[in-house]
Amino acid sequence: MSKEKEESHYQEPKRVIGLKDLVFLSVGGQSPFLSILTYGVSAFLYGSYFAPIAIVIGTILVLLNGMVIYKLSIRYTKSGGYYTYAYYSLTKRLGFETGWIYLVYSVLYGSAYILGATFVLHHVLQINPWIIALTIFGVSSIFALTGIKPSAKYAIVASVIEIGIMATLAVLFLKSTSFAFYNPFNYHISIGTLALAILFGSGIPTGYGSITPLSGEVKDPKRTIPLAIVIVILLGGLLAAFDVYAIGDHLLYYHISPTSTDLLSLIESRFGIITFAFVIFAAANDGILATLSFMLATSRTAYAMSTHGFLPSIFSKFESERGPVFASLLTIVLYLITIVSSLYLTGLRPYLAFEEVAEIAVLSNLLVHIAADSSLFKISLKRLRRRLVEISLALAAIGITAWNMIETISSTTPVLVYIFMTFIIMGFLAAEVIEMEREEQED
Repeated sequence: MSKEKEESHYQEPKRVIGLKDLVFLSVGGQSPFLSILTYGVSAFLYGSYFAPIAIVIGTILVLLNGMVIYKLSIRYTKSGGYYTYAYYSLTKRLGFETGWIYLVYSVLYGSAYILGATFVLHHVLQINPWIIALTIFGVSSIFALTGIKPSAKYAIVASVIEIGIMATLAVLFLKSTSFAFYNPFNYHISIGTLALAILFGSGIPTGYGSITPLSGEVKDPKRTIPLAIVIVILLGGLLAAFDVYAIGDHLLYYHISPTSTDLLSLIESRFGIITFAFVIFAAANDGILATLSFMLATSRTAYAMSTHGFLPSIFSKFESERGPVFASLLTIVLYLITIVSSLYLTGLRPYLAFEEVAEIAVLSNLLVHIAADSSLFKISLKRLRRRLVEISLALAAIGITAWNMIETISSTTPVLVYIFMTFIIMGFLAAEVIEMEREEQED
């Protein structure tokens, strides 16, 4: 059966999402403030006062991978994102395996932000982590089930408020020094340390990974998706660099040691309880918005895989208002299992749970990007002379992503690498079983 006939009897989603909706949903997927508290702080600890430049370099590297997705999103405008790219440009089996790893990535990455927000709110408010985690999860799940339009409206309002808070916070830090700007290029670090700072800096502007699975519901996708990718990467990376620079400016001016500084306590002591309250809102909002963004991406990937027979057909049911309802329910169940099991297995320590879940998610993300880079390389070979730029872009992205993966694996706890490899093996086994069933049906 041809690929076109396989999906001919499924209802196509309506294209109801515009550029503004998509950008702010994806900004939410970056979880801007929590990214500063995690990846941004780590980049600063490694890169010292050169960290803002390291984050800018990391953003440029992310943009390189983003340009690969930019090119692919122009060619393929159906739901499914990375899964769809591999399915149509590589092979059906590689498409399934890419979709499988993307599901692992998106479920773990979205869950990690619930755990990160839980850590921050528990640390400050001393509320039971179970209550915080399940509340954030519940709110995100309700939005995911109501459909993409209500979710996009919430994302626009919440993201605008959060961007405003982060920009204001940076200005307050700079104002506290009477705008005595420092020169980050006066601070030199080793190449190895710089590489680690760039690695953590590149972890900030990654919310564009939640954009492409929504392609089937986006108006004018050949224009909207690529533009949204570029906007989200640059907005997230440059805003983070601005905030980290402002924080570093304040620490340097007042001779405060970065290693002994609690950023949340610093904000409360310097700018008062009102500013601190807005910061806590930003942390809680990040948990909800980032989780929602990746829940939508997970459900649309599961929907696309179902239309091709890789998942039970019930997950391909698509309602015009609420989207793929059963795929959304599957997503909610997977997130709940991840959150509950990670908190339980780490002895109710949210930060440890966040770290371990996020590390596996990052490895999965890198593998998904290698698949996407390979997809662009494969389709560009058909017209070698006319597509030398695209081939060069794909090869450069593969090289950088592979380096990033090697660095990440070398610094990750072996147990987490084993778990990641187990997911990959499970995907190959599942692909083999599905292929055997298809061959039996054809016979």
